[in-house]
Amino acid sequence: MKLRSSITSSPVARGAFALSLLFAGSVSVPAQDVAIAPAGVSDLYAETLTGASTTSGTFVAVPGLTFDLPAATSSNKFAIVTLNMPNTYLSGTPTSGPLGGEVAIVLSGVTDVAIAQVSNEVAGSSLSPRHNATVVAKISLLSGVQSVTAEWRTVRGGTLNNDTFASMSAILTAN
Repeated sequence: MKLRSSITSSPVARGAFALSLLFAGSVSVPAQDVAIAPAGVSDLYAETLTGASTTSGTFVAVPGLTFDLPAATSSNKFAIVTLNMPNTYLSGTPTSGPLGGEVAIVLSGVTDVAIAQVSNEVAGSSLSPRHNATVVAKISLLSGVQSVTAEWRTVRGGTLNNDTFASMSAILTAN
């Protein structure tokens, strides 16, 4: 399954750009829901279709979820980056308290731009509910290329898992 992102002007968004995700070939999309990106706007995309997991207590890259943002131009000054990990879950035994994990958008290997937390809310629970971890950040483009990477880590031991599709995308815009 291929996933393509596009943006459209929406009255609901009151003049702002709204992100539309279009599943090519697997979902029928009414013609009025298909959007064409305005001039001067482009997008970047990375996905993983296979599962991965981490036991690291420090942030490490999520396999396959990285790309480079271009340098700023007169028509592209910002990137709206969206990280979507729709089926994360925790497993294992915590060192104290409930199991936890974090997913982050990391810019050029240094800055944690935005972080989402996932947690099993009951300490010692044998349940491993699925968590949707979605992170969105607006990043100023610089004069040079910047690397954007999805990273994750566990909190209080255990394993943070994702056994389905995950993606990261960016839309470049002037404002």
